[in-house]
Amino acid sequence: MAPALDVNTLPQFVDPLPIPELARRQGTRPSPSDPKQPVPFYRIQAQPTASKVHRDLPPTKLWSFGPATPGPTFETRSGEPLLVEWVNALPNEHFLPVDHTIHGAEADKPAVRTVVHLHGAKTGPESDGYPEDWIVPGKSSLYYYPNQQDAAMLWYHDHTLGINRLNVYAGLFGTFLIRDSVEDALNLPKGKYEVPLTLYDRLLTRDAQLLYPVSPDPQSPWIPELSGNAILVNGKLFPYLDVEPRRYRFRVLNASNAPLLPFVVG
Repeated sequence: MAPALDVNTLPQFVDPLPIPELARRQGTRPSPSDPKQPVPFYRIQAQPTASKVHRDLPPTKLWSFGPATPGPTFETRSGEPLLVEWVNALPNEHFLPVDHTIHGAEADKPAVRTVVHLHGAKTGPESDGYPEDWIVPGKSSLYYYPNQQDAAMLWYHDHTLGINRLNVYAGLFGTFLIRDSVEDALNLPKGKYEVPLTLYDRLLTRDAQLLYPVSPDPQSPWIPELSGNAILVNGKLFPYLDVEPRRYRFRVLNASNAPLLPFVVG
């Protein structure tokens, strides 16, 4: 196993906190529930990328929805549906170790597959990201999100059977905000004063590459859990945020694989 990075040797608070960009709509498409009604249409692709998680480290190889990890933030309102075409533009081989002894990750399955689940959303089964509804590189799926629910902070992430932990670890996740009039009436901080904070741990090698250990047991290389040596916030290690002497609203998502179950606080 490659030697792990000692993050305590790095200076802290030298990188500004990145803020994920908002998802940009690409026009409209007919609604599946009413073809005469156009709804916003988005096209988001899972793709390879690289990012410097710290000023003093080389770029880390990642996968992402769009150009960065976390992926773009969706922002919509309760009762306003939208369509998303999720595109698999990943390479044909995984850069993390796939354990073929796990159900759903057998050697006869394609090495790279994706399917997206919008966690916490009220959707139809055809758009829920069922773990076996995966697509291979070069393919896409069109999902309809009716957003018939109260204001909430949700998150979207890979959900592929057998390699879900690897795909999320590689960077396939992002946030999804639903707003409504009840939330509006609370007069909470907004705009630049509403700050998303996606927290997740990763195990990095000394050259800042993702490390996913395997068990020495050849019968089952899978390990039950993984705790990383680097805690990233919006993709950065030890970032800082310049703030004003006023109230802020922090939208917190824990996207770690194991130390804590993923949760959102919005």
